[in-house]
Amino acid sequence: MRIINNKKQKSGFMFNKKMPVTFWRRSSITLVSLFLLSSCASYHPQPLPKQVDLAKNLGVLSVKANKLMGKQMNHHEVDLTDGLDLTEVAILAVLGNPELKSKRAQIEVAGAQAFAAGLLPDPQLAVNHDKPSGNATGLVDAIGIGLSFDITRLITQQARIDAKHNAQTEINLELLWQEWQVIQQARSLAVRFQFEEQQLVLLKNMNVLYKSRYLRSKKGLAQGNVTLDVNGIDLTAVLDSLSQTSQLEQKHNQTRYQLNLLLGLQPDVVVSLAKIETNISPNRNLIKSRLQKLADIRPDLLALKAGYQSQEANVRAAIMAQFPSFSIGINQARDTGGLHTRGYTVGLNLPLFDGNRGVIAIERATREKLSREYQARLSQTKSDINRLLKLQTIVEKLRNKLNIYLPRLQVLVKRATKAYRRGDIGALTFLNMESTWVNKRLELISMQQTLWENRIALQTLLALPDNNLPLVSNSFIKNKI
Repeated sequence: MRIINNKKQKSGFMFNKKMPVTFWRRSSITLVSLFLLSSCASYHPQPLPKQVDLAKNLGVLSVKANKLMGKQMNHHEVDLTDGLDLTEVAILAVLGNPELKSKRAQIEVAGAQAFAAGLLPDPQLAVNHDKPSGNATGLVDAIGIGLSFDITRLITQQARIDAKHNAQTEINLELLWQEWQVIQQARSLAVRFQFEEQQLVLLKNMNVLYKSRYLRSKKGLAQGNVTLDVNGIDLTAVLDSLSQTSQLEQKHNQTRYQLNLLLGLQPDVVVSLAKIETNISPNRNLIKSRLQKLADIRPDLLALKAGYQSQEANVRAAIMAQFPSFSIGINQARDTGGLHTRGYTVGLNLPLFDGNRGVIAIERATREKLSREYQARLSQTKSDINRLLKLQTIVEKLRNKLNIYLPRLQVLVKRATKAYRRGDIGALTFLNMESTWVNKRLELISMQQTLWENRIALQTLLALPDNNLPLVSNSFIKNKI
């Protein structure tokens, strides 16, 4: 509660014909007015953008990346001549991703809120002027002026400052974790893009083989050298292969456009990727060690901690605010009888009914909710890591078996091809054997993709980036990209 410190029944200054306003009073009022006007912010409209904010080529992003990364020790230079490796893809994604640009604007909002929390409350100036009416003989105008200041905000100010600073830290860490997510998505899309291209090459080669075989059997059918069932099975192989290729091309097209958008590139930009290196199995000892200190290194967990500390400060501020609201002020006045007075006022709010108990209950409940969210995130993280490690084991086991049996199947398919041409083996038997060989090769490529994406996901969950891959957060982007 705040009390306005003035007295309507008294006056300290006379503003009438008998007592004109002096020059210094006018000057003082003018200076105060100019000061108040100069401290006010001015309004300037800011229209929304009308054009797409996507780069027209990779060169624009690479120049920005190398300029910014050049300030870092042991930085990884983005080189477009040999295609983008996974590290370069991650760097360009963090720089160009439209969602991250939007997230960085929240940092400015949090900074403004922290700045606002540190400002002192403004004093309150009250002026009143009462003109006598009726039988006013011997009476003068009553004028009062008072200046008051609410000191309750001073009591809770440090707690509010702590809350806003922790909230600012939380937003910075959330942005950092969002960058981790973008890095994972960009690298996963790059991996998927390459393995899909490998699958397409295999399918297109098989398309050529199936079409050639179908044309031969079609000619043989016309000459009476090939039976109808053989020609029909060859045509079936062509059609199945075309459908399979089309489905993969649709999937590959989606991957391409998703990667371009994630990198902040226009849809028609062609992204050249460097050949992916051999997949390396995760170091389980390193994973176990990393898990033990994950709460102190992973950005999202640190952000939740900062959010919890911010809420702790809110609880403290709410408890401190339950004490009686207190304001003080001084005044000078003159009443209608010409009596001049000077004095002070004290305002005190008695917390008999509300006592800020509702706010305290809300802040405490919010703190408990944040605590449970933090615990749930820790549990989810451990479960996800264990799941990915188990998946890694399952996929590696099958991949190793395919690497053993596929070469043997390839030898049998070559022998069966010669037997099929001689007519020593049935068309359906041969087609089943050949399609199995093709599909298992596609499956092996898909497994390599799964292992890579699994590895990238583990690196993200463990906050374990590759070498030469700094997290290009607002530490050097500065919201300027």
